[in-house]
Amino acid sequence: MYSKLHCLIILSILIPPAYSDSTFVNWENLGVSPLQLTPDGNTLLLAHTADNRLEIIKVDSQGLTPAQSVPVGLDPVTVRLRTSTEAWVVNQISDTISIVDLAALNVVATLHTADEPTDVVFAGIPQRAFVACSQANKVQVFDPENLTQEPLSLPVKGERPRSLAVSSDARYVYAAIFESGNATTLLGGGLKIKANGLSFPPNMIDDPTGPYGGINPPPNQGDAFAPPQRPDNPPPPATGLIVRKNRQGQWLDDNHQDWTLWVSGQQAARSGRSVGWDMADHDLVIIDTRDDAVSYVNNLMNIGMAVGVNPASGKITVVGTDARNEVRFEPNLNGRFLRVLMANVDPAEPEDSRIIDLNPHLNYLSSIAPPDQRLLSIGDPRAIVWSRAGDQGYIAGMGSSN
Repeated sequence: MYSKLHCLIILSILIPPAYSDSTFVNWENLGVSPLQLTPDGNTLLLAHTADNRLEIIKVDSQGLTPAQSVPVGLDPVTVRLRTSTEAWVVNQISDTISIVDLAALNVVATLHTADEPTDVVFAGIPQRAFVACSQANKVQVFDPENLTQEPLSLPVKGERPRSLAVSSDARYVYAAIFESGNATTLLGGGLKIKANGLSFPPNMIDDPTGPYGGINPPPNQGDAFAPPQRPDNPPPPATGLIVRKNRQGQWLDDNHQDWTLWVSGQQAARSGRSVGWDMADHDLVIIDTRDDAVSYVNNLMNIGMAVGVNPASGKITVVGTDARNEVRFEPNLNGRFLRVLMANVDPAEPEDSRIIDLNPHLNYLSSIAPPDQRLLSIGDPRAIVWSRAGDQGYIAGMGSSN
């Protein structure tokens, strides 16, 4: 018998592209949860995004054999089983869900959703279907037993909820925010004053009350610049500055200077903000199916690609990347502009999350890694699946093709 992981490895041999013309370019969306193995392990379902079909593949001791193909909506990115014979296919471009009867091999119902659905899971008592609608920034909740009923819409305070998972007891639904942000904001410093005297944001970096006394651009390594300036360079242009909020609530630049007073403190007006100003950094959504209450976990990463649940510990795992956009100057970012991370979140203590670098063999001191370290590296993680025992996790790296 084959596992989902084995099926994933050899699928490309079996499923031909939608077109054989090598000059044709597919512009379809990326899969979110495109594979589903039936409980008996005999059938693999594949959301064939490029061909707008659900592929049904037989699994036995001899391998995988394409069996049937069911047309669905445009850009199917997810397929999930609600029962052993009923599959829900999420069509991102059609803004629909195709409900497929695997016995009859046809679409028996089409649900219309909010803009750009990406994933669906089933949870709660009685069971309901939770659909992540990425462009609408909401999770819609459908009653599978009454498909004509208007869905409940749960607004999400985050950009593009994408991947969904369910707790082991089916009480909670988890959603990873694809463009969650990383608690960084820009302080103005390069704008010219307009003829009417208005400019926004104010030139805070030029402000003599700031940490650098108005030096613009400010240094990024103590009192100096790294890399060092060439002595024959002309005066550098004035620029803005990105600062990042740490877990203590301080807004720091890449030189560890504290701008909190001018971002959220008593001098916030000088940067065009109000006292107490803040920026939401919601990375993981938690939905309690008992009352549809929505809560958030913060400070995980910049881009939440996928979410899973460890069946043994019940911990939530989010994989994605975190951009170092507050770091200045290209040589300091070349080959090191982001981190590939996994967050372990305990549902009982969500704020005490543990962040793990998925490339621990890299020291980030050099922008070049030897070939053996490159082969160990994973980039652009797009999926995470745990073994039934919860002792092993598998992460798919699209950017590193591993």
